Order: sequence, then structure tokens, then C-alpha cells
Amino acid sequence: MKNILFISIALFSFFAAVSCKEEDAPLPDNTVNLSAAELGFDAETSKSFTILLDRATTSATKIVITISESGVIYNTDYTTSPVVTNGEIEVSVPAGETSGTITVSKKESALFDGDEFVEFALKSMSDATMVMGTTTSLKLSFGAIVSEGNELTLNGGEGGSNAANSVFVDFSNNEQTAVARKSWNLGFSCGSDFAVILNNTTSSTAREASIAIDAVVNTTDSAHYAAALALTPTAGGLALVDDWAGDLSKTVIKEGKVYVLNLGESQTPLYKVKVLKKDAYTYTLQYAKINESTVKSIDITKDTNYAFMYVSFTENKTVSVAPSKAKWDIVWGKSLYKTVSGGVTVPYAFADLVLINSTAGVKAVELVSATADANIAAYNSMSKANSDTLTFSAAVDVIGSKWRNSGGPNSSPSIKEDRFYVIKDASGNIYKVQFKSIGDPRGYPKLKYQLLK
Repeated sequence: MKNILFISIALFSFFAAVSCKEEDAPLPDNTVNLSAAELGFDAETSKSFTILLDRATTSATKIVITISESGVIYNTDYTTSPVVTNGEIEVSVPAGETSGTITVSKKESALFDGDEFVEFALKSMSDATMVMGTTTSLKLSFGAIVSEGNELTLNGGEGGSNAANSVFVDFSNNEQTAVARKSWNLGFSCGSDFAVILNNTTSSTAREASIAIDAVVNTTDSAHYAAALALTPTAGGLALVDDWAGDLSKTVIKEGKVYVLNLGESQTPLYKVKVLKKDAYTYTLQYAKINESTVKSIDITKDTNYAFMYVSFTENKTVSVAPSKAKWDIVWGKSLYKTVSGGVTVPYAFADLVLINSTAGVKAVELVSATADANIAAYNSMSKANSDTLTFSAAVDVIGSKWRNSGGPNSSPSIKEDRFYVIKDASGNIYKVQFKSIGDPRGYPKLKYQLLK
């Protein structure tokens, strides 16, 4: 009996020790990269780029960037945030964050020929677990560029399949713009139409309500609204959401009516909203929490440089979301899409969805090979001459979720290695694009692209 007890204790101690070793295994190095190798100014007065980490920091970290100038002088021709001190920029990355940002602004009095540039280079990181990645320097030209190609790690942010950010990509300028999906609540069309969109990236829902905008809705009725606005993958759910493809004739919110709005993804509270047309160029938004009578009002003026103006209820103002309408080609992230259930098309939120900027004229085509090796060969041999025979599509979901495998009980999501995409931007530049990784961790997918000439 004592021997059995001794063996049992020994086995328990052994497995406990193994378990502790597995739990305490050190994490791999946290790789640091700059968001691009080359960027350029066009008509903008400022330009930002990102320092990307593979995973969130466990403590506040200082990252030092050196600068090298050609044809420009700091504080005479341009400034930066954070500032340059003795030829270096120190970027603080708070604990729990995965990136830092540097913004370069032209001085109002400065004149440029377009061949000036500043080169930024990673120098050091205060966190010993961090190592430099493959993109450690960035050339910022004070004139427009047309990128020859690059490799990008998209800054989807924490959350895995529920990654926090939408990421807009401009291939010709090597630029990505990451925006928190929950940073905005309604979008207002800047076109000739009068249209208001829900936030499809959070699966926001709305329905018309026969109440005044300043009505105080009691707890019982609020619960009924919450239940009615809960999005389920049924045909009835289509009436609560905007068109996933962006058809502005199919928006839920119409002028002059009161709606109860669910912000999506368990965000509370519900809101009452009403939108009025002040004039041909201005919307008036009225909104209030569902259980409050205090109504806030914002006037939103159209800016034809953008497809939409966006409003945040918590900020009580317009906020920056998508870049100007001709300055992005694809957007990656979680968003409302469609699936088929019981033979019926229903709304469904997809992770890693890729949509093209078809309203600006972007088109794309998917090319599928029999094997992964054949796909590599096809990608390598794709040229401008080859692309002339392709049939490009303006369908917003020409890429969609087709670039990756969904995964399942016994498999993880992964890229489909038998395909790549050819994308023609609004300026006529043509790029071949291949997804390299769904992200490790997920939420930071990798892709490469090359200009066809």
C-alpha cells in the first residue's frame, strides 16, 4: 500500500512538473517591424507610419528610431510627433499595446521639389524580449511614389478572429491604415445621395420605432428592443442590417424617422437616432441613449474627398475612419457578410474578410491553380502582358473570405495556397497579391505584392 502511495505521489509530482514547464515555457521573441519600407507624400500635409509588434507588450517600452535627411531640415521643412532629439525619435509603447506611431508633418512655409526624403531606421528597444524584424528602415519621400511592391503585416490588433481593427491598404503607396472597428457608429455618404450607414464591422442593427427622439424608454421596453435587435443568422435578420456590399438603396436608416440602434458586439446602451437633411451638403444627426431624454445634435458636412464621414457617439463628433476615397484599394477585417442556411441567404459576421474599393474603381481577379507549387509558378510568371488577358471584376467581395480556410474542430484557419489575386487600382496600377499567412498571432495577416510592368 505504501509503495502504491509512493508511486502515485511520484507520478503526480512528475506530471505536475511537466505541466509547470509547459505553462512556464518562454514566449518567442517579440519581433518589431516598421509598417512599410517606403512611403510618399502626395497632396497630404502629414503622413503617419506604424511600428508594429508581433504581440502586445507586457510593460511600457521605449523604441528608438534614427533619422537621416536628404534635401530637408528638421523644424525648417518638416516636424515629427514624437519630436526628434539629437537625430533620434523615442516612441513610447504602453503596456498591452501592439504598436506605436510616428507622424511627419510638412511646415506650411516649406517648398519641395519631390526628390527630398527622410530615412527612419530602428535602433533599439528597451524590452530585451524584442528583436528586429525584416522591415527595419523606411524611406519617406516628400513626393508621390508608385510602389514597386512590398511585404506587409496588417495591424489587425488584438482579438484573434475578433481582431480589433479594420485595416485599409493602399498598394501604390505601401500604406496601411488601421482603425478600431468600435471607434465609429454611423457613416454619412458624401455623394450626391442622402444615405446613412450602420457599422457593419460590428454587426450593428437598427429598426424604426414609433417614439419621439427624447422619449425615455423604460427597462421592460428597452429589453424588448434589445431582443428584437439581436442579430441572428436568419432571413429576418436582413431587415435589421445594411447591405453587406454597400448598396446605399438598401440602408436601414431613412430621413426624418426615429430608430433604435444596437451598436453591435455587446456594446451598450441602445440609442435612439434621427437624421435630418439640413441642406444638400449637410446632415443633422440627433441621438440619445434609450433611457434618457437629453438629445445631442451634430451637423455633418459632406467632404467630397471621402466616401463617408463618420460619427462617434462617445466622442460626440466626426472621427477619421477610412482614408480619402481614392487612397485605399482593399480593406481587411471582421465585417458583416452573408452565408446560406437552410437554402436561405442570411447575414453572418466573417473574420478576415477582404473587400475591394470598387466605388473608387478598384477591380480584381482571383487566379486559382491546381496545386500550391503551380500557384507559386503562376505568381512568379504573372506579368503586365499576362494581365491584359484577365477579366477583372468590380464585385466588392471578389476576394472576400476565399483567400483562407475557415478551420474547424480539428484544424486551424489557414491561407489557401493554391491562389493569388491581381488587383487594378483606381489609377490603373496593377499588382499581383499573395496572402502569405493568416497571422501568428491571428489578426496580423501577412501578404506580399508586386507592381506589374
